[in-house]
Amino acid sequence: MRERTKQFALAWSILNDRQLAEDAYQDTLAKAFEKEEIFEGPQHLRDWSWKVLRHRCYELIRKRKSREILLDEGVLELVDAELESRNTDQLEARADALHQCLELLTDNARSVVRLRFFDGLRGKQVAEKLGRKPDAVYKALQRIYVTLADCIDRKTSELEKERLGSQ
Repeated sequence: MRERTKQFALAWSILNDRQLAEDAYQDTLAKAFEKEEIFEGPQHLRDWSWKVLRHRCYELIRKRKSREILLDEGVLELVDAELESRNTDQLEARADALHQCLELLTDNARSVVRLRFFDGLRGKQVAEKLGRKPDAVYKALQRIYVTLADCIDRKTSELEKERLGSQ
C-alpha cells in the first residue's frame, strides 16, 4: 500500500489520465496477487511491480493508439529509483495485516475489492456490475485504500510492540 501513491504517480506521469493510471496500478496489483509464489522476497516484488506497471502503461498507450510522447528510458529509470526508495523490511507483516484488514471492511467495500482485484474487472466494469458510476467506484477505491493503509499501519504497529515486548 505504501507503493500506491508512488506507483500511481508514475502511471499518471506516463499516461496523463487519472482513470487509466488507476487501472494500470490496479492491474499491476492483480498480477502481483496472481503470481505471489514467484517472488523471492520483498525487493524482488518491488522491482517486479515497478517494471510491470511501466509496461502496462505503455500497453495502454498503444491500445489507445495515442501519439503521446513517452519519457526517455533514462528519465524513467531516474523516476523509478526516486519513487521506489523506501523501507521494505516489514513487507511480510504488512501483507498479513492486509489480509486481516480486508476482513474488517464493510460488505460493500469487500465487494468492490473482490470484483476489482480477485475477479480482475476494470473500474468501469465494477461500476456496471454494481450499478454505480465509474467515478463513484474510483472514489470508493480511494477510501478503501486509505482505510486499509490506516488499518495496516495500526496492525503492524501492534505487531511490532508485541515483538519488542517478547524480546
